[in-house]
Amino acid sequence: MLWIESQNTPVIVLLTFAFAYVLAAFVFGAARIVATRRLAADHLKATTPAMLTPLGMIIGLLIAFHAARVWANLDHASAYVAHEASAIRQTELLANALPLDVRTAVHGGIMTYLQFAEGEDWPAMAQSRATLQRPPPGLSQAMITLLSFQPTTPGQQLAQQRAVVSIEQALEARRDRIVLSQGAIAPSQWIAIVALAALLFWTIAMVHIDWPVTVAVNLFIFSSAVAACVVLLVINDRPFAAGGYTLQPDLLRQIEAD
Repeated sequence: MLWIESQNTPVIVLLTFAFAYVLAAFVFGAARIVATRRLAADHLKATTPAMLTPLGMIIGLLIAFHAARVWANLDHASAYVAHEASAIRQTELLANALPLDVRTAVHGGIMTYLQFAEGEDWPAMAQSRATLQRPPPGLSQAMITLLSFQPTTPGQQLAQQRAVVSIEQALEARRDRIVLSQGAIAPSQWIAIVALAALLFWTIAMVHIDWPVTVAVNLFIFSSAVAACVVLLVINDRPFAAGGYTLQPDLLRQIEAD
């Protein structure tokens, strides 16, 4: 499933709907084969439409559960990047109250970090290989510079303390987005969704086994609905990944441009 999630949105839509229609076609073909056997057909016709309600509720609740997590991750991802950019911007502003050599070193460290975030962090997150083992360059040097500075006025002392706190907040936001980039819907959860969809399709076929046109129309409707829900999950599942909806470091780029 990760391979599908790494594709562009049109490809994800095409693959997901194609898989749903193939599954529906397989169920339709199996139902037509079973319908030719009177004994099996007589037993299957006893299935009532009431069976569709609990199955529909189960798959609906499962999709809703994953959708809530996916949408929450999207909000968290945007918040982490915004918080990181805000903390870096605040560090820059506070550094302006310090002597020229300290200010120059802090600004240089911030530029190094911004280039690292866009050039290495984001590609690593897109491939789910970003880790916290390596400290990010730039901000670490900026913090060392700030901590080694001896303020001579209360204003410089306050600016130094606040700048250090801002760098810590930026590093914390980076840790949060890297951890979030490694999360995704597990393969077992996708298997559960596909299995429930297949059961729902088969129940539709059993309920209308004597009416092939009705079976085909209902399978098309339900498979399209399930595919649409799955598409929304896939394209938004990994906001820092390479496929679907991808959150770019636009806020960090604005700081670098300024």
